[in-house]
Amino acid sequence: ALAAKTAGSSGADLANIANEAAIRAARHNRKEISQSDLTAAFEKVAIGPERKSKVMSDKEKELTAYHEAGHAIVGHVLPDSDMVHKVTIIPRGGTGGVTWFIPPEDKSYHSIVEYKDVLARMLGGRIAEEVIYGRDRVTTGAGNDLQKAAELARDMVVNQGMGKKLRDQVFHVEEGIMLERVMHERQYSDETAKIIDDEVENLITEAANRARQVIKANKAKLEELKDALIKNETVEADEVLEILKGSKMPAEAQLY
Repeated sequence: ALAAKTAGSSGADLANIANEAAIRAARHNRKEISQSDLTAAFEKVAIGPERKSKVMSDKEKELTAYHEAGHAIVGHVLPDSDMVHKVTIIPRGGTGGVTWFIPPEDKSYHSIVEYKDVLARMLGGRIAEEVIYGRDRVTTGAGNDLQKAAELARDMVVNQGMGKKLRDQVFHVEEGIMLERVMHERQYSDETAKIIDDEVENLITEAANRARQVIKANKAKLEELKDALIKNETVEADEVLEILKGSKMPAEAQLY
């Protein structure tokens, strides 16, 4: 199982994982490294150390639980998303909580439908906040999600030829061009720039709408996973799958 999780990791990452696992084993007075040591070390390297010293109010815990449950449900329901590995409301690295997805295999290529499902699950946390608390009560907790979604959508359109109007066209800025020239000489027209912006906006809007439909169709599951997170703080893959068993895929969220 760990081999699948570490697929695509660099040699330096694997060395860090081994070192962290050895430190954890020594801290527990064990001479041999266990599977749990390796898993904990991998998670620390991949998503940052737990920050259990950070104290959250009950309201913040509830909001974080809804947010992470939103990511998990959207990612679980959409057919071309990766599998949920872990959901936690324990702050890790620079985040308030983490929903961690791991692909079943190391991939070199990704399709448009895969990226569209990734966009929707990225927005699942913010949409869960919106559904529960109202549109004007979404929080800054989704700021990083929005940034990553915008970056992915723009990459799809500009670099991967995955736009709708601009399908099979790319707009790379050539490497080695001086910064001043890049700033003042765009490699495409104002009209094309407007089309790119519209394409990116359409991808984000579509992703948000799909996430919204999934969460509304599975609101009871959202509540159940939220409750499990508040109670246990961390929910592993097997329990997530058990809670989300029977989740519905609404027709409005289908791409094909």
